[in-house]
Amino acid sequence: MSPTKTILRELQRAHEESRGAALVRPASIPGFAADPERFQKAVNELLKDRLIEGRKDEEGRMAVALNAHRLAEVRRRLRPAWAHPALWAAAAVVGALGAGFMM
Repeated sequence: MSPTKTILRELQRAHEESRGAALVRPASIPGFAADPERFQKAVNELLKDRLIEGRKDEEGRMAVALNAHRLAEVRRRLRPAWAHPALWAAAAVVGALGAGFMM
């Protein structure tokens, strides 16, 4: 799984558990210790896209949380490929064309 999706899934899980803004240190996200450069790049990209917000926690360290105003976009990015509306539209078109050729 990509670092972006891993970060968003972890933040979404924390957001649902706390029922609100849950601050998570990026270093505590699974996979961050294995490849910190890719994960830090993904965190910076998500901050730029404003899908997550960066704040300082009570110890003064960087922590991130989901942007409450962009939750729909986060869900859209985490949606599995088979649930994408364009995929279903393409399948319907191919099915209709296939049915047309059968007649």
